[in-house]
Amino acid sequence: MSLIDRVRTSLPSSLAPSDGPRDWRQLSIAAGYGAVGAVTLGLLLIAPVMVAWAADPQSTTSWTDALSFSGDGWALAHRGHVSVAVGAAHSVTFAPLVLTALAVVFARMAAKAMLTHLSDRSGAWWEGPASYIVGYVVAGLLITGFSITGPAHPNLLTVFPGALVVGFAGCLWALLRSDEPVAAHAKAFVDQRISLSTRRALRPATEGVLGYLGVGLVLVLLLLVTHASQIGDLNGQLRPGLLGGLVLWAGQLAALPNLLVWSAGWTTGASMHIGAVSVGSTSVHGGLLPMIPVLGAVPEAGALPAGTSLAPLVPVLLGAFVGYRSLGKLTTYASLKTKAITAAQAAGMTAAIVLLLSWLSTAGVSGGSLDYIGPSLLIVPLVVVELLLGALLATLFLHWKRALRH
Repeated sequence: MSLIDRVRTSLPSSLAPSDGPRDWRQLSIAAGYGAVGAVTLGLLLIAPVMVAWAADPQSTTSWTDALSFSGDGWALAHRGHVSVAVGAAHSVTFAPLVLTALAVVFARMAAKAMLTHLSDRSGAWWEGPASYIVGYVVAGLLITGFSITGPAHPNLLTVFPGALVVGFAGCLWALLRSDEPVAAHAKAFVDQRISLSTRRALRPATEGVLGYLGVGLVLVLLLLVTHASQIGDLNGQLRPGLLGGLVLWAGQLAALPNLLVWSAGWTTGASMHIGAVSVGSTSVHGGLLPMIPVLGAVPEAGALPAGTSLAPLVPVLLGAFVGYRSLGKLTTYASLKTKAITAAQAAGMTAAIVLLLSWLSTAGVSGGSLDYIGPSLLIVPLVVVELLLGALLATLFLHWKRALRH
């Protein structure tokens, strides 16, 4: 038996899984914390919805119908589909990632409280977190189910995947940042089953995702600055008024992370689709767009400036950065195989998170001019290949450079 095996099989009793009987009362309370995490976002959405309803003197909507819009917002934040009427051909899919991020934060806060409550419970460590996620998903489906009586009608089946992802992400975040016994059991369980190279790849992967969003931010700011006059003209033609203008710009700001993900996705070489408009690496194919001010930043139809065809080098360079960061904790004498595996895992994790964000960010209105907004499916192979290529090239270069020194 190796030293590592002896360490893994001699965990302190405080970290060993408990074989005590399952406490259904505490598991029910854990599910209740999950419900609280889901309801918190719904309560946050009620305030602006009711304020907008009360401030509109021409509104013919009842207060109960207006209240149902908060459930529609909850469904959209979790990437659910919302139909505008029973049997209508138009279905809206649009998850403003600011709201989705808030949902994850609220889920994490509730999960943290849940872990504190379960500090002295018996049974397997995963039962409490699993009950929490079930409570979150069930409460979310109930919230969206109540809004079915209103003017819009969420599709519960499409809400389920997003609710599961958000509940899991919030619970995972709480487990990673907690020192409670349940979290310690979870970390020990993971440490026994995930290789050291995988754990080393987590931080570089996170930095890679932040770098990816940073690339998108630079592109969005560049487009906003160079198309400021077009955006202003569209806003002037709409004349939304004070309250309408606040709602319009709040919605566009909530979608800012979506714009970052879409812009960064364009650098991979995958076309960016905005309904009938397609923005490729070298040209833009035009089409009709609705009068939303921020869409004035979309480049005009025709050829793009020279040099945009080199955009796919950006994710390759980002992959090289991820590879460089992943080798930071390895010794100089680590084998090339170990370095390549660590770098590839970091790049793979980065690609997985990027693709998850790309899926969450996609939007559309079925049967309309904006039937799909987001990157083409080519982003899946392109982002994986480009990040892995950059990471492995950086690994080979750094290994060769260090070999020359020694």
